[in-house]
Amino acid sequence: MASWATGFAVSSPSAEQQRSRRVLAELLKPQMRKRWGAPSLTAYLPLPMCLIFLRRRAPEDWAALEDRVGAHLTMTPKGFLIEVGERTDRLLKTCGVAPTMRLALHGLEPLPAADVPQLMASVAELDRDAFRDLLDAYADVVRMDSRSAFTPRTVVDLLSELVAPEGVSGRIHDPYPRGGELLSAMVAAGGDGSVSEVTVGRPDAATLHLTAMNLMLHGVTPRVGTHDMAPRPEPVDRREERVDLVLTNPPFNAESGRIVDGGWRYGPPPPSNANFAWIQHVLSTLGPGGRAAVIMADNAAVSDQPRERAIRQALVEDGVVDGILALPPHLFTGTAVSACIWFLSAPAQRAEVHFINARELGELVTRTRRELSTDDVRLLGQIHRSLRDGKPMPDQAHALGRSVSVEEIGQRDYSLSPVDYVSLGAYEAATPAQVESARRRLDDALELAGPLDEEVRRVWDRAAPGRSPEPGARGRRNVLLQDLCKVQPGPSPSLMNPGMYSEDGPVRVVLPKHLRNRRIHGSEDTRVSARDARRLERFLLNKDDILCARTGTVGPVALVGADGAGSLYNGNLLRLHGFEPGVDPRFVLAYLSLPGTQAWIKDRAAMSTVDSIKTSAMRQLPVSLPPYEEQHRIGELLRVFDDQIAAHQQVAAAADAARAELSTLLMDIAAMPTAHRPDDGLVPSSDHDTEEESEDE
Repeated sequence: MASWATGFAVSSPSAEQQRSRRVLAELLKPQMRKRWGAPSLTAYLPLPMCLIFLRRRAPEDWAALEDRVGAHLTMTPKGFLIEVGERTDRLLKTCGVAPTMRLALHGLEPLPAADVPQLMASVAELDRDAFRDLLDAYADVVRMDSRSAFTPRTVVDLLSELVAPEGVSGRIHDPYPRGGELLSAMVAAGGDGSVSEVTVGRPDAATLHLTAMNLMLHGVTPRVGTHDMAPRPEPVDRREERVDLVLTNPPFNAESGRIVDGGWRYGPPPPSNANFAWIQHVLSTLGPGGRAAVIMADNAAVSDQPRERAIRQALVEDGVVDGILALPPHLFTGTAVSACIWFLSAPAQRAEVHFINARELGELVTRTRRELSTDDVRLLGQIHRSLRDGKPMPDQAHALGRSVSVEEIGQRDYSLSPVDYVSLGAYEAATPAQVESARRRLDDALELAGPLDEEVRRVWDRAAPGRSPEPGARGRRNVLLQDLCKVQPGPSPSLMNPGMYSEDGPVRVVLPKHLRNRRIHGSEDTRVSARDARRLERFLLNKDDILCARTGTVGPVALVGADGAGSLYNGNLLRLHGFEPGVDPRFVLAYLSLPGTQAWIKDRAAMSTVDSIKTSAMRQLPVSLPPYEEQHRIGELLRVFDDQIAAHQQVAAAADAARAELSTLLMDIAAMPTAHRPDDGLVPSSDHDTEEESEDE
């Protein structure tokens, strides 16, 4: 359950939200699943989903259930399940969804310990967002592939900021709704009932009931269409039902299957890839003044396949492409492929297309999953609106976005990739003063490293065989780590999540990525407010505490120095503190860094689905503890080496920066191509297929 639990909303939770999440965590514990006779979490999840749905969407049904339970009428847990399923199916039938929930709940075999009043009382404490948490849990346990996985919350938040900062109105549509998360966000953004109708396609019958429940929880009854997995232009006889806004996340690079003749305004897409079939289907549903945001795989913007290249050209020349935003990699579950958001509208005379390159934004929260911060989302929204409306951009945004003429796009063979127009690597030549400053920083780093090199040589002399006490078993004790100190995990996601981080808070937060070479580096930009720090006071660090990465890349350790005292640490770290008398933290740090110790930790971390060592397992780490004097000697000797490593890292960084500054001064920067102007023949464009090559390549 760890992977979905970290996906809670990115904003700082209110007291009500925190209570809701605690209750939901209790409802999802294994003992609850067993109590209600579910053989698996997958089989159990429909129960809390249906109850939240009835509680929030159908107060009359919920009140009827409460009356029956409260009146102590004869209602067995099994009968309760059947009635919950029937009431849910009755509501789902109003939007054309086949009844499935009664059958799903009928498969549960509750034990005598199943407590109906307690279950209903717990559900009554859940907020509406708990349903999305259950969707995340469902997606996690059934291991959805990229074609069925729900759109990540970080992308939903971004689209809400880009498309609906001030709400939406009219008819909205998603031909590939997954779990209904995009349209639900739009309805929530509308807030005042200004959305007149919500329609969805029917690509995946297995999750259609979840889509409908999610949307109905937000106060709308969706109209379910008849579209199948093969998109095609909307028939002419149905185009009087065109919509005002389309948001969709269709499958990346799926096969189109048989291509129907006619109706393709911009040309028939190749059977091997449905990307442009989806684009044209979306455009065919838009009414006058309508707009769309479509999440597409990267290759749609640059494909050399002749049909796709021709369609791209036709789209640009017809003025339906407003802009393209390149997303960072690793946002989507089940695929490492990066993606773009295409902003489309009805045909118009358009002289420019705006491009935003957000490839470098966001932060990895696990080894394979990245999230955008609230600041990232806000900045991208400002850039998008500035470019769209022709207004000045924020100062920090000029390197991320620009408007490009249709003529320049034609010169680049109609590439629609933001990286071809917005280079994150653009730079200016350094001045002589900047080069001199870089040289002084390098000299300072070398001056600092010199004495440490001399000290390390002296340490080698003291530690050489025959010149220092030989290590041996005399006086050593075999103990467990828990005998030496307290082992404390960091705060859970319900207490601290990435949405709380900012660059201007007074209290730093240490993350696993900050643990390098047994020191803490780079935590200055990850901070929380003083209020959050007071609430998390028991997780404040002290000098000489030790931090150990417990999830993802397990094993890295670091000693907290004087500058790290008073910082917080997140839930992916373990804190070793409160060392017993006669225990030197520097020795423990050295022991944890040993190859054998690291192997012990990684072996136990590999026992879980995602590499993660449990706190209880870490407490059982065996330690061979010498007398305190020997601990101190070993710790001090190895500290000198760590100081030397840190100093030479500063030298390397300063030398690298000085070289970069000097190189831009020596080179003729005016001759270097950038993504902000055509290549002028200096850099060859992408090799394109000839028309004679296979269209289905």
